[in-house]
Amino acid sequence: MDRTTARHRLGVLRHDAAVTLASRRDREYGRSSRRYRLPEGMRRVYCYHVRKTAGTSLHYAFLALGGEDPLDVQRRIADDALHRTVSDGYTFAAHERRLLEQGHYFYGWSHLPAHRIRLPRRTFTVTILRDPVQRVVSLYSYLLEGDEPGMPFPVPESGRAAARRGFSGFLDDLPRKDLLRQLFMFSPRFDVAEAADTLGACSAVLYTEDFASGLASVARRLDLPLVAHRARVTRTRAEPSEGELERLRQMLQPEYALLGRLAPPSTVS
Repeated sequence: MDRTTARHRLGVLRHDAAVTLASRRDREYGRSSRRYRLPEGMRRVYCYHVRKTAGTSLHYAFLALGGEDPLDVQRRIADDALHRTVSDGYTFAAHERRLLEQGHYFYGWSHLPAHRIRLPRRTFTVTILRDPVQRVVSLYSYLLEGDEPGMPFPVPESGRAAARRGFSGFLDDLPRKDLLRQLFMFSPRFDVAEAADTLGACSAVLYTEDFASGLASVARRLDLPLVAHRARVTRTRAEPSEGELERLRQMLQPEYALLGRLAPPSTVS
């Protein structure tokens, strides 16, 4: 093991220890999580969030369960040192890996790939997939436009700078793990068969193109009054040229192969 790797692992261990200690100081979250009893023997819900697939809309459906404006709940999560909060007895957590692995929440999410987080047993896992070209174009449009002031977890300036180079330049610079994020989320080797198997182990796989129906199905299975909330809607959509779209389509063939194994033909172009 080289020194850089050793320092990184030591940093992760220190971080995890600090998070564990901080989380134990507030017993409200542990007490709340022990009360949750969901159908199918589940104790919590976790979302593998791929950017620009309607993940935030799914979060808001859960964040609204406590009767508050879900944006207010999300702001509290963003402002909290451990990225968690409670709303009328519902505990929510986001992004903090060690905290999510402990399982003391009703609903949680992160952008972490499945191979980088170990969720506890009895976790209802859900993800949302989208037509690959539409997702990347939406990501580009979002980075160009940016977030409205005051939005929690705003788009990073580094991402906006990359988008300002134009769509072709954006594709040149976009790391493969972000370009093929739907594949990488479920296979560190970008292996279609492995990703399909991992997705097959998820409790629910939704599709952006049929989000309302997918959310209704999850609501029935979990016996929860989940209502769709539109979130982070990009007002201006970029219009790449036909040549740029064809180039992108070729780059995304592994993801189309993945969706072809999973989705009804109507959801994949």
